[in-house]
Amino acid sequence: MSTEQTRSLIERFYSALTNGDREDIRACLSSDVIWRLPQTAGETGTGGADQDGCVRGREAVAAELGGRTIKETFDTSKPFALEIRSMIVDGELAAVQQRLTATTKAKGEAYDNQYCWVYSCPGGEISHIEEYADTLYAARTMGWKLEGEEQ
Repeated sequence: MSTEQTRSLIERFYSALTNGDREDIRACLSSDVIWRLPQTAGETGTGGADQDGCVRGREAVAAELGGRTIKETFDTSKPFALEIRSMIVDGELAAVQQRLTATTKAKGEAYDNQYCWVYSCPGGEISHIEEYADTLYAARTMGWKLEGEEQ
C-alpha cells in the first residue's frame, strides 16, 4: 500500500469511529486484526481483551470500537470528543496522536487523555493496532481496581 492509500484508510477508519459506524469500522479491518491494548499491572477495566491484552478478530474489534467500550466506560449523555492531533504515515504504517475527552461512567469524572495508536495496514486493511496511553490516569479516573491500591 502506498502512503496515501494508508492515510485514506486511516482517515476513513477515524470517520467511522467518530460516527459510530460499526459496518465501516469492520470494512477497514482485516479478518484477523489484533488490537493490543496498553497494560498497567493489575488493570481490570478492559472488557474484551484476552489474557495477553489483545482484542482479536474483525467482529470483536468492531464491537469494542463500534460502541461497547464507549458505552461501558463513558457517560454518553455528556459531551464526548475524539480529536486527531497528528498523523504520520509511511507506506503501510501509520501513527496517530489523539486526545479523548469525556465523562467517566463509574465515577462521573472528567476524562482527558492522550493516546497514540500505531497501525499496520498491509493489503489495504488494518491488521494490527498498538495502543499507547496513560493507563494509570485512565484506571484511576475510571475507577478500575489496581493491584496493591485500596479503593
